[in-house]
Amino acid sequence: MRDWSYYGAAHRHAVHEDEAANRLCDRTMGALRLAGDEAELRRRAGAGDRCAAITLVEILVDADRLDELRAMQEAGDDRAGATLMEALTRRGREDELRREIAAGHDVMWLVHYLNDLGRTDDALAALQEWAAQHPARARLAHARRLTVLLEHGRVEEVRRAAESGDPTAVRHLRRFLSR
Repeated sequence: MRDWSYYGAAHRHAVHEDEAANRLCDRTMGALRLAGDEAELRRRAGAGDRCAAITLVEILVDADRLDELRAMQEAGDDRAGATLMEALTRRGREDELRREIAAGHDVMWLVHYLNDLGRTDDALAALQEWAAQHPARARLAHARRLTVLLEHGRVEEVRRAAESGDPTAVRHLRRFLSR
């Protein structure tokens, strides 16, 4: 996972207004990374320097220091939380993914992970379990379930739900068939 970063991949190119600033950022962050100056990266990140935040997260992922990402997320850094979940997903750490979801992360990380392994029924069970634990989000879980079914060619299951009067299934099926 060397040099991998959810946040960096998603946002690095939009950090600065011009190319010169991007080059300066790359050089500065590269020098801090090479020097192992995490204290300076943390200071800069805390002061709002997005380049430093990205670099720090990359260092933590590369070194498998996911507990530090978790601590940053618990302190309010959503980028660290997303990076934590992506790293757990990419590394196949299902038990940790499940613990993070129980602690409040979006269940879709686990659903996508299970789907990627071809474990669609397990993904659907995870959604069902999540909906039971979060009744206020049952409609969202149901919509996601329908999406998973359609993505995996299980159109007849959605069709049966639509025919039984499920308006969400009707909408999902119409959208799917109109593609």
